[in-house]
Amino acid sequence: MTEEEAKARCAQLAAEHPDRRTTNWIPVKQKDGSWAVARIPLPPPVKVEQTQESQNDPRPQRENPRGENPWINPPPWIGGL
Repeated sequence: MTEEEAKARCAQLAAEHPDRRTTNWIPVKQKDGSWAVARIPLPPPVKVEQTQESQNDPRPQRENPRGENPWINPPPWIGGL
């Protein structure tokens, strides 16, 4: 099989094969110089369950690790350390 034939076969399988949604086909060059078609199974899709709470606020607010004391973390207009 030539490279062009392998690419054409891959395209045909991707369009017509019953497993086309769960499999990819790629042309592969063999050690002897000929070409073949490799079948690569795809992992199953991951179902993401979202609650109403996570849809409204995708990032929960975190605590400020610097604290509230302005002398430890002075604003830039005070002339920070």
